[in-house]
Amino acid sequence: MAKLRLNLIGDGIDLTGAIKNTLEEKFSKLEKYLGDDDKREVFADVIVKKEKYRASVEIVIYNVFDHTLRIKKETDDLYTAVDYVIDAAEKQLRRLKDKVKTTGKREAQKAKRQITLVEEEVVEKPVEIIEVEPELYKPISVEDAVLKLLGSKREFVVFCNVETGNAAVVYKRKDGNVGLIEMPSCK
Repeated sequence: MAKLRLNLIGDGIDLTGAIKNTLEEKFSKLEKYLGDDDKREVFADVIVKKEKYRASVEIVIYNVFDHTLRIKKETDDLYTAVDYVIDAAEKQLRRLKDKVKTTGKREAQKAKRQITLVEEEVVEKPVEIIEVEPELYKPISVEDAVLKLLGSKREFVVFCNVETGNAAVVYKRKDGNVGLIEMPSCK
């Protein structure tokens, strides 16, 4: 189980050892709703406030299944407020944990369905050969091929090198330069 780390803050009240122990003991009940990862720690601020005849307890739990929970309860008695906050936090954490579980199951089922659909949709199409007009492959120089490449939106240009008579390709490289691949003669 994930570990809940409490940051106890007293506002208008000194947090005695008895109050701290009670808070830590009661909030430890929430750890079972934080997930099964033993290495993960979840941090929470517990703000205990005392004003005249009212006591309020607010808890802010950070990064629980990528959510932040904030719960605040105010009553006449400090320990009653703690109990109310614990009950509300337990309810919200249980809902959130169930939601994460069902969402995970739903996504797994959806992924499984998508995989099966992809398998069913694979239909082999016959390869179609498209002839290109021979005038596109008139012998040109490497410089002319580079100019043709840079003047278009294409990624590469295939041409017949006028100097060697071999087929060649100029292409745009990721570093911004232009690459040249020259094929040896097939003769």
